[in-house]
Amino acid sequence: MREPLFLLFSLPRMIVHDWDFLHTYDEIACRILPVHANNKSRKEVHNTMGKCVNPSDPNSIPKFMDPLPKPSVAMPVHHDDYPDGSYHELEMKEGLHRYHQNFPETKIWGYDGLIPGPTIEARKDKTTYVKYLNNLPEEHFLPLDRTLHSSIDTADVRTVVHLHGAKVDWESDGHPEAWYTKNYEMTGPTFKRQVHAYTNHQPGATLWYHDHAMSLTRLNVYSGLAGFYLLRDALEERLRLPSGKYEIPMMIQDRSFNEDGSLFYPDTPPFPVTVHPSITPGVLGDTIAVNGKLWPYLNVEPRKYRFRILNASNRRGYSLSLSNGGTFHQIGTDGGLLEAPAELTSFDLLPAERTDIIIDFSTMQGQTITLLNNDPEFPLNEHTSVVMQFSVCLPLDGEDDSQIPETLYPDMGLHTEHAHIVRNLPLTATTDEYGRPMLMLNGHMYHDPASEKPSIDSIEIWNFINTTPIQHPIHLHLIQFKILERRPFDVDVFTETGEIVFTGPAEPPREYERGWKDVVKADVGKVTSIAMHWKDFTGNYIWHCHFLEHEDHDMMRPITIIEDAHPVQLPHADDAHTDDPAPADPPTDTVTPEGPPVTDETAEETVDEVTEGTDDTTANTDAEGNEDSNAGTAAGGNDDSAEGTAAEGADDSGVNTTVEGDDVSDAGTAVGGTDWKSTMAIQGDEAIETQNSPDRAKNGTGTTYKLKPCNCPKCRYARKRKKSN
Repeated sequence: MREPLFLLFSLPRMIVHDWDFLHTYDEIACRILPVHANNKSRKEVHNTMGKCVNPSDPNSIPKFMDPLPKPSVAMPVHHDDYPDGSYHELEMKEGLHRYHQNFPETKIWGYDGLIPGPTIEARKDKTTYVKYLNNLPEEHFLPLDRTLHSSIDTADVRTVVHLHGAKVDWESDGHPEAWYTKNYEMTGPTFKRQVHAYTNHQPGATLWYHDHAMSLTRLNVYSGLAGFYLLRDALEERLRLPSGKYEIPMMIQDRSFNEDGSLFYPDTPPFPVTVHPSITPGVLGDTIAVNGKLWPYLNVEPRKYRFRILNASNRRGYSLSLSNGGTFHQIGTDGGLLEAPAELTSFDLLPAERTDIIIDFSTMQGQTITLLNNDPEFPLNEHTSVVMQFSVCLPLDGEDDSQIPETLYPDMGLHTEHAHIVRNLPLTATTDEYGRPMLMLNGHMYHDPASEKPSIDSIEIWNFINTTPIQHPIHLHLIQFKILERRPFDVDVFTETGEIVFTGPAEPPREYERGWKDVVKADVGKVTSIAMHWKDFTGNYIWHCHFLEHEDHDMMRPITIIEDAHPVQLPHADDAHTDDPAPADPPTDTVTPEGPPVTDETAEETVDEVTEGTDDTTANTDAEGNEDSNAGTAAGGNDDSAEGTAAEGADDSGVNTTVEGDDVSDAGTAVGGTDWKSTMAIQGDEAIETQNSPDRAKNGTGTTYKLKPCNCPKCRYARKRKKSN
């Protein structure tokens, strides 16, 4: 009997007790089970003898029975219009897949009919062209909710492919409204091309391709439409990392099955609704598949192996560790190699996150090691806490000349002091017209006008303000970013007033997420800050939660990247100096919500108007309203406040940043030449804590920080001129 999952964002499932199997299936499921060379597996198999394997009951499914398969590699085909070796065709079609050797075949949809789809091998700076042919049936075999956007009056089976993590022109990005049906009979409003062009102008990395059709992503990916895209470069080859048969991509997914072995996907949420079938807040499988096999095993040699691990589940997160307490040598994250390896004993992966690790089995000869899942978000059992097994039982096939280099990819850094815009982006929850929970970004639904409009070749800071009771994996298309920090805040105060009141110190990125990322965990009750450089392409992109049921139900928003709208350098003190005296009394009150919200357009005007170093102030605003403040970070503003953050000041004052008003979603705050953290009342190592009373967190004021003034020659000169006046 399945253990019930009682949380809102998991789904309990009614167990069917009809054991009247088809005769042919009964013979398959109840046959004597083969045993591979593993004592523990022998014992588990012995315990299941005489029982039928019921795919809907994980207690009846023996583990570690199937070897871990390595996904096949896509082979290029000749096309007169493209260079030899650069063009691929992958066919999306229905197929049959066996998840477990004691299961009947399961109907799936896959690229070339496979799970996972064929791995596309690509080279940096060499364009790869892929045509994804939609040869899927006209009807979906999973429950379709026609109340969602784009499902009401369009074809039931639509698809478009997104290359996740790629820096690519938007017409090849896989925009959710660029969908198409079989033979391109119908196409979505943003459909532009049949052949995707991946220019591969980015470092080598573990990317993946998957379906991204509007309101159908959860069903199409669950059906099997996902595969690896491995981008390689010259540096990777010089590093002598494990390669060939010692490099294995691993796609982890949780799945549930009906008794006949077909995929189970719920058609209703765990509360009454008037819609049927209906989308659910989230789907958790009760078995764990790796590369399409349930709880597989891998026989390995006593040497180093490289594993590119992807969480391709709809909703479930994983916290992975080795049963013997062994070490993972992390060499890469979503966007490619780290600056140097990190030694980990565990790491977390939310859906769509990837990690690149090396396990050195050279000291583990004869051991059997289980890859464990300890993710705390949902109750785990003996099935969902186990992923797969390694058996170090093969003889060494030649000398292991691979290595774990001390230095991998020198980090050029992301200079956040050049950021033009800071965006405060709330993650919120509401209910739709049918009474179902609906999660939103920025307080907007998908089809609302774009509110995030970065300027090309600009650096921005995005702050995800998570007011919901669950974490969210937030994915941005086109770019890789760096996680700056997370900081707890008072959710109740923010919900009631729109003010950000921090309740604790900033937390640095976790050890396993310090490289380039395209997915970030927005923790509950925290402001998660990331920085990115928008460059190379303008056009229509997307950002969304990568819990697929959330994404399909309006937790997705457009990004419109516009032409360059910022000056090369913000006006500096003496550059913008006039003979007009500085205001005698700078604004002292928190910006009120009545002022117009700062959007991308108004922020552009603000940037042109900001004059740095003309007032001995810092760019902060306190809830109580302190003197010597100028242009606090807020969603509203007036002319005196410049609708954003005045750049560099001289006075050693600083208090908590607050954001007022209901519409803080568009808070594109202009930032000057000071470090980005001045807009959040944090100056990193330069911060001097002036108040840290425990009572401040209780009364809503929180810790404050004293900021050092900019010490560049221009600002010193401006301060000297002002004092002389």
